[in-house]
Amino acid sequence: MDKLKYKTFVWPHNPTVYKEEYLREPQYYKGDDGEYYFDAMGDEKLTITGTGAFFGDDAFTQFKKLAKLFQETTPGNLEHPVWGIRYCYLTGLEMTQEPKDNYVSYRFTFTGAQTNGVVPR
Repeated sequence: MDKLKYKTFVWPHNPTVYKEEYLREPQYYKGDDGEYYFDAMGDEKLTITGTGAFFGDDAFTQFKKLAKLFQETTPGNLEHPVWGIRYCYLTGLEMTQEPKDNYVSYRFTFTGAQTNGVVPR
């Protein structure tokens, strides 16, 4: 299987967990009678989370490369080998345990960028 990619970073080993969550927050308004009524579905929000590990001689280097991308404030293409391209921000990166020799486990969060249906390539 192809590898997960974000901007210039290619995962050497795909994450063990990859989850996409789509959410809309319904909008309500308060009527003159004091009751609340449904108004609209609200904007679609996409959150992508995952967990995995970097291992081998370059485990720490791989994590540092991803951490450097986290410092960027611009969105980019997250390319999943099955689910395709998602234009998003890297909004969370966590080392989930004390690093061991040649092993770093991690958790990430991406948040979809609003693009009006256009995904830059």
